[in-house]
Amino acid sequence: MNNGYTTNPLVIAGVILFIIGLFIFIFGKKFILLRAYFGDRSMFSQILWGTVIMLVGFGLLFISNVFS
Repeated sequence: MNNGYTTNPLVIAGVILFIIGLFIFIFGKKFILLRAYFGDRSMFSQILWGTVIMLVGFGLLFISNVFS
């Protein structure tokens, strides 16, 4: 019995990367630790990196057939 949990590493990595990218995309300008990590770059750079990381996570989810 699976109980709705997944053990597929692609799904787990995809969800984690998607959440990290979403976090950077939404909260990158507000949190000091994220600004320090990205070298206090512009908001557009943080939006770009958040989008790239989200797309990688979405790609992993797509490859692992989560949406079918």
